[in-house]
Amino acid sequence: MEIRYLANDSEAVEYLRISAASFIWKFDKNEDTHCEMPVLGAFHEGRLIAGVEIFDFKTNFCGNTLGAVVVSGVCSQPEYRRMGGIREIFDKIGETAEENNWAVGFLHPFSISYYEKFGYASLNRMFSVKVPFENLKNIPRNNDVTLYTGAQIDELCELHNKCALKENLICFRNDKKHFCDTPLESADYTYIHRNKNGTADGYVRFTVKRPDTLTVEELFVLSPEALTALVGFLRNYDGIVKHLIVKNQYQGSPFAVLTDRIDGVTYESVSAAAARIYNLEAVLKNNTYPEEYGKFRLKSIDTISRNNGVFEVEYRGGKAEITYKPDGEYDIALTAPAAARLLLAGEGHTKDTAVFIDGVELKNDASDFFRAFPHRATRFTDSSWSI
Repeated sequence: MEIRYLANDSEAVEYLRISAASFIWKFDKNEDTHCEMPVLGAFHEGRLIAGVEIFDFKTNFCGNTLGAVVVSGVCSQPEYRRMGGIREIFDKIGETAEENNWAVGFLHPFSISYYEKFGYASLNRMFSVKVPFENLKNIPRNNDVTLYTGAQIDELCELHNKCALKENLICFRNDKKHFCDTPLESADYTYIHRNKNGTADGYVRFTVKRPDTLTVEELFVLSPEALTALVGFLRNYDGIVKHLIVKNQYQGSPFAVLTDRIDGVTYESVSAAAARIYNLEAVLKNNTYPEEYGKFRLKSIDTISRNNGVFEVEYRGGKAEITYKPDGEYDIALTAPAAARLLLAGEGHTKDTAVFIDGVELKNDASDFFRAFPHRATRFTDSSWSI
């Protein structure tokens, strides 16, 4: 089987046909003529039988930048399923991760167990909050916002990236493809708030479905003032819709603790993203460690050779020295999915909770390991506008 990127529009059309057959959407031969993103395909006897869309991102981890691959559109021709096409594509991603500077990978799984076979594990689950506008009367109305129309792209990217540095795994953005600059044509609105100094400190992106809901797709803020100002602006829509929905929240996120009244407020769990570590040493080096001294030996069990072995980590003052050995004594052993959960998800496990996770073996107390990976604000986001 040959694994390579699609080379021309005819192969792109074939990929779209496979996607339509896999996900049961209607293929339009006049409209579905090309795909712009790189697609890594599996070819059997010269025929494309499976494909995966590849997006190259940079993501925040403890205030540092990690290269990331975001995988989407995973599909295979139904009559060629279970022939190993998707597995070989994921093997190729792992083989080329180093040359592409991908330390981590992300995707949105349809099945947790299926993607665990490729080393991915679900991150902390997100939820949507649905609040009656009546419950937000304690927030003053506000009109001090500016509609994004494309002219403010540099300002908006800078703002987004400042917000990204406050939460792990948010992807950085540097161009207009991540934002909608045609609000009237698409009914997809983004508004920017600026502080008293004229500096952008928050933005909200939303759609409206009358008479029921205003749905916030993205809400990023740098200050409590920006949060209340943007929610105060959204209150101006309470004459035409009944409820406000804010997506992609997590326990302790700013909006999740904003409402004063809980009657009528509902929470809906949404699918979590899944992550995989492609460069374990890079993740360990970029982690922020405790000030006090600590040391642990992590045995990584992984199909990626540079991740497979024992990593001795000795830390003090927020930094660590990392030594790799192919084998040796260890305090904790993790499979690739377990490593993604304990190192990336920000769940803040202890030895008492980690033992219930598949792929975790505690040989010793490993308390210095768990202190190095506490609970952290973590919210993976790619660009829902472009993907």
